[in-house]
Amino acid sequence: MKYVAIVLVLVLTSGAFLPLMMDDDTGLSAYQHGDDRQQWMWGFIDLVAVVACALHGRQFMRVASRQPLILAFVAWGIMTTVWSEDPMLSLRRTLGLACTVALGFFLGMRFELKELLRIVAWALAIVVLASIAAGIFIPSFAIQYNLSGAWRGVFVQKNTMARVIGVAVMVFTYLLLESRRNRLLSAVLLFLSIALSVLSRSVTVIIVAFLTVSLLAYLKLRLRPAQSVALFAFVLLLGLGATLFVLGNSDSILALIGKDASLTGRTDLWQMSVAAVLQRPLLGAGWDVFWMGPEADAIRNAVHWQTPHAHNAFLDLALNTGLVGLTIFLASLFDGLHRALRYSRQPDRPFNLWPLLYYSYILFYMFTETTTVDRHSLFNILYCALSVSMTETLRMEGRENQYEEEFRHSGIVSGSSMIQES
Repeated sequence: MKYVAIVLVLVLTSGAFLPLMMDDDTGLSAYQHGDDRQQWMWGFIDLVAVVACALHGRQFMRVASRQPLILAFVAWGIMTTVWSEDPMLSLRRTLGLACTVALGFFLGMRFELKELLRIVAWALAIVVLASIAAGIFIPSFAIQYNLSGAWRGVFVQKNTMARVIGVAVMVFTYLLLESRRNRLLSAVLLFLSIALSVLSRSVTVIIVAFLTVSLLAYLKLRLRPAQSVALFAFVLLLGLGATLFVLGNSDSILALIGKDASLTGRTDLWQMSVAAVLQRPLLGAGWDVFWMGPEADAIRNAVHWQTPHAHNAFLDLALNTGLVGLTIFLASLFDGLHRALRYSRQPDRPFNLWPLLYYSYILFYMFTETTTVDRHSLFNILYCALSVSMTETLRMEGRENQYEEEFRHSGIVSGSSMIQES
């Protein structure tokens, strides 16, 4: 029952099945003003997470204290309620963020990375199979015919599905290469995940998934330094050639993938969001409130697009928490990447590349989406869980190495004493 409950929570935090609880099919109203049914559901999940952490209070406090940057980011988010344009909204949503982070800490504390990866795989398998089934049996619900027939599956919007399915592509590719169990099932789920990525008509997920899988292939090759330099030079030349080709045929290529030179209005949105950041550069408007105010309405009217956010996590963090909050989060992210790189250098460790791949995926996707650091988000839960799990594993290994070194040293000293006595 414990595993079933965790898988169910991960499925819900991915955004799957939430449209079934909404009156507004677009999800914009629920994002901006909240939804009563969802608020009750998330309130119950937050309560369970708090109780679970409290039952392991001492261990949880020790584990959490070793994540100072993540705690500092949450604390800053709560502090923004002081100057927020809507203090109660900021307070309510930062408390949801704190509970989400606590749940991530708890999962990282209770499960090793290998076990956590398998739990995530089960949740993603449910999401993939449900989205395929919805597209086949309920196409009026699962396919957005107003967006050229793009699939949204059991999600509120095609890009929401694409983000989660991109993680599924990464996870099932990794399991297919690393695990000897259920390889046929991993291959089938990988094929279905790739199909959903294409059917979502999201160019971003294709690019980000390709970059992440390419990183996995590179890490698996374990090239020598000279080979790495040669490969880097080849990729650089290939990228230069591709860039020149795209610049010379940009209109044709963008039309082929259903985009325009503004990336479906994103470039105008980003320019206006940067201008809004400069109005409150240090502190921001308050956690999660900028896109509820009149300035956001002015941006929407200018770009002719009812966007709920800036479609860029860095800009949204700066808008809501200022450059101070953005700096704290970036410090946390790069600290996690550094730790993941250390963790990946042990080839005999099970699934040693999984954290590095996930953090890289998060970093790539932050340039076009924003839910990475949101409340009740699968991405944020995994972000915190992997950070805790890596920290505890590296810490335990450091202790073991220290004990071995002390034992070896004491053995050498006692041996020398015996020789002297002889």
